Amino acid sequence: MNNLEVSSLVLKFGAKVVAASHRKPILDVACGSGRNAFFLSSLGATVICMDRELTRLREVLAQNASTGIIEETDRLVPQQIDLIKDPWPFDYGTAGGIINVHFTFPALFPFFASSLIPKGYLLLETVPGCGDNFMELPKTGELRTALEADFEFEMYKEKPVGPVESKAVTVKLVARKRDS
Repeated sequence: MNNLEVSSLVLKFGAKVVAASHRKPILDVACGSGRNAFFLSSLGATVICMDRELTRLREVLAQNASTGIIEETDRLVPQQIDLIKDPWPFDYGTAGGIINVHFTFPALFPFFASSLIPKGYLLLETVPGCGDNFMELPKTGELRTALEADFEFEMYKEKPVGPVESKAVTVKLVARKRDS
């Protein structure tokens, strides 16, 4: 596995996500360097690594190939996509799980719900609340409201950040898609 730090949320719940995926691929939305995808692949999952720019992921894949680490990388499928502009490429019920760390784009939530298998997991973590990040973070309760019709929450934590009047929060959530 690469040396990059896996999200604590993915470390804690990754095995549950993989077990519930029924061998369908897990989507790592805005995968960056692939730090979370590598971990999930080490648990036996096939992970589709989606991002607008795949340079960092390809560098890590090349580094692992040069050191002989190929078992995990065989289960990683890079897919270059601009998640804001390009059409969502996954059909109904084709994803076993979705990991979405440090990139929150609520317009994707209906696609997440459609693509996930029933009882498939969504793990979502917003960017941390440092500097002026609070300006891009959701408001209190916003993500819960956006997802609760399609998902049952196993964990939902909000932490206020920024000026009180901003009502901005960081969010970490673990949710399962409802049966319908």
